[in-house]
Amino acid sequence: MVLFEDALPPGLSRFVRLMVRIKSVLVAVALPILPITFFFVVLFRYILERDLFAYEEWLMPICFWVFFLGSALGTYYDKQINADLLDTVTENSTLLWLRKLVIQIIELSITLVLVYWAWLMIADEIAAYPEWKTTIALKIPFIVPRFGIFVGFVFMAFYSALSIFLMLRVGPDRYAEAMENARRAEPDEEEVVTW
Repeated sequence: MVLFEDALPPGLSRFVRLMVRIKSVLVAVALPILPITFFFVVLFRYILERDLFAYEEWLMPICFWVFFLGSALGTYYDKQINADLLDTVTENSTLLWLRKLVIQIIELSITLVLVYWAWLMIADEIAAYPEWKTTIALKIPFIVPRFGIFVGFVFMAFYSALSIFLMLRVGPDRYAEAMENARRAEPDEEEVVTW
């Protein structure tokens, strides 16, 4: 989707960039919490011979939020793992564009089902309000990580829908041109230095 962001209306483009920046900052700030926590768990357990009380209870919501916001960013940047072999078989720009469009439509359909299920999960939590399910020690409501799941799926669906809109807007010729420019921008395997 990022290849055709200039084809978005200006207001929507600013909104999308703002949302991507916010998610990127949240993921960048929250991600180091995980290894730092495990460092302290090892320090407390094996050196100080103490226990870091209920760390998994407050770490779980952070993990859910980081994972699903990161997944939304992966959808935005179109960097999910895939096994597309059609790129190597044909160079027909219309066929490649059509394949990408079909993949995006399937992805959006599946993601919308997941958004619905995530909403049912949130609605179930809201309906049980005074008796919310909570973690055992710190009493963190389960709605906190579950809301992260819902928000992540909503953003994935939003970015997939935007990608479909942009694919239809730019057409096969501009898609082929953008993909060729992206391929040229990637470094050659021979130029990459590995240690």
